[in-house]
Amino acid sequence: MGVAFPLLMGNQDINYFMVELPNGKQIPAQVADSPEKQIVGLFFAKELPPDSAMLYIYEDEDSHRIWTKNSHFPIDILWMDRNRRILHIEESVPPCAEDPCPAYGPKEPETLYVMQAAAGFAKRNNLQTGMNMIFRLVQRK
Repeated sequence: MGVAFPLLMGNQDINYFMVELPNGKQIPAQVADSPEKQIVGLFFAKELPPDSAMLYIYEDEDSHRIWTKNSHFPIDILWMDRNRRILHIEESVPPCAEDPCPAYGPKEPETLYVMQAAAGFAKRNNLQTGMNMIFRLVQRK
């Protein structure tokens, strides 16, 4: 699944991370590490495989609030600090139905990473605030 993930997202020349969850399970996460990629995010995805994610990597700490305009399916969103510790979780966030779209996120401006996965991901993997993730970069050539 990890090698096929970039192909599912429609781009063979991207880097992605293997994210190790606190329970030891590893999942592929496509990387959004530039303002352009972060703006687009999952806008054009019709679905996200259940054991995969989109990982946003920011340069500066902030609350990095997320909205779901142009999304096509509900998602779980996790915000993590520089140590990859989960600070905040929003479960089953629906696609935005009308403007203005609500923004989701923590109040604390300590976030460097945001991970989006299909709704139910956090519950299936028993994820809670305070838990840590491990990221491993996988480079495609």
